[in-house]
Amino acid sequence: MDEDEVRRRLLHLFKAKVCYRPRFGYWELRPSPATPTDTPGLVQPSATPLLDAALLLDGIHSRTEQAVLLHTYSPVTGERLCIAATGARDVRLRRELAFTPAAVDRLRRAPLDSDAPGLVMLANLAGHDAPLREDLRQIRCAQVALTESPLPGWILVSVPVRRLPGAPTVPGAEPRVVAAVSILAPNHTQGDPLIAYGRLMHNAVQAAIESSVAIGHHRFAAAEAA
Repeated sequence: MDEDEVRRRLLHLFKAKVCYRPRFGYWELRPSPATPTDTPGLVQPSATPLLDAALLLDGIHSRTEQAVLLHTYSPVTGERLCIAATGARDVRLRRELAFTPAAVDRLRRAPLDSDAPGLVMLANLAGHDAPLREDLRQIRCAQVALTESPLPGWILVSVPVRRLPGAPTVPGAEPRVVAAVSILAPNHTQGDPLIAYGRLMHNAVQAAIESSVAIGHHRFAAAEAA
């Protein structure tokens, strides 16, 4: 690798805030922050109220040490949109995203049938009696999807979310899928990520929804008593 190519790559890392220049001729990696924050450009601006969703993403990240994304979908454009991310300041992940800006764009916004988060929502948006492609039928049966991500060498494992934690419920109505929670992990992840990550995320989503419902009931009871 020649000197110009090295400098070009270092400048990419500098712009992504992965490294800095303490003095001329020296480059150093920035220390990883104690709390996970979003990678600039990865999250699509959205009016969707996140409520307690941040706690859900933080909980999954703390248990897996992988980046965790929350996608919703646009019925107008037929796209899945990343509206929140946690743990995306991993140095390796930021470095690879800095070198592949097109992957950032595709992780943020892409057609529903592009990869795991969109597919897991698409499989559950169709009515129970509607015919499905075989891959979507299997995803709906398993309630988890795994595909390659737009970032080469990384995978997405996704589960559906029928109600964001803290969102109100409609009595008697079956909740429809409104989002997908995904883990973005290196493709060499040991074990079976489809099973391990899928089960972990299902449990975390269910626990987050149940705990937020319990808190909501207490609030409503206190309001009524007042």
